[in-house]
Amino acid sequence: MRTAHWVTAVACIMGLTWAAPAQAGRRPFIWTFDTEIVPKGDVELEQWLWARGRAPGEPGRPSVYWIWWGPVLGLSQHLELAIPFQVRSQRDVTQLESFEADFRYRLFPRGDDRAFQPLVRAVWHQAIHATAPSRVDVDLVGSYQWEGGLRATVDLGAQVGIPALRGDPGPARVLGTYSVGVAYPVIEDELRLSLESFGEFDMSASGQAPHVFVGPSLAWTFGRMWVTAGTLVGLTAVSSETPRFMPRLIWAVAL
Repeated sequence: MRTAHWVTAVACIMGLTWAAPAQAGRRPFIWTFDTEIVPKGDVELEQWLWARGRAPGEPGRPSVYWIWWGPVLGLSQHLELAIPFQVRSQRDVTQLESFEADFRYRLFPRGDDRAFQPLVRAVWHQAIHATAPSRVDVDLVGSYQWEGGLRATVDLGAQVGIPALRGDPGPARVLGTYSVGVAYPVIEDELRLSLESFGEFDMSASGQAPHVFVGPSLAWTFGRMWVTAGTLVGLTAVSSETPRFMPRLIWAVAL
């Protein structure tokens, strides 16, 4: 009986992994949001593992690690919704940091294969155990793909932290972000190599220097799963408070 249970479990895993090609929202980048979305009625389980390393200008600040996990629901051929939670770990403390409702609206429907694709992303980030307050994120994303498969994506965003939501004094904090990525298909529909840049700019009156990163990533699609892994390297010459490394691993399976 135990052997039968093991055979059934392995068959289920293999079925999920090697079934018909995934119809999931596959992203070739670790930081830049792309314009691919999950098909209407489908569900994708997605997980991120990532970290921010130490910064040379703040040697006493330890590295921080996160786990992001949640379902991504295809609500229509234009709209998907991710409902993740995020766990944060730092030295001897590991705790639930936040929940999110992450809406991604594609202006042209999924299946429209025109070269240029725009997308709008709106997120409610509910802080739980976090020093930063709850916030609203907004991103404008555009991608362009050439006939040979080369793909370029630009993601411009803003994060608005609202201290008043938890009774704290002080004005809202606005953080501007950008990310730009270029992906090249090494093996068509299976393996892509990417290069991207990411930056954070404090638009409040704090005077914090910008954090700028650049780095490679590799994306692999197989069966109903996809995996993207890479690392960003901080340009510490721009700001010594920039972490030296920000690695991230993203994997997902389409159910």
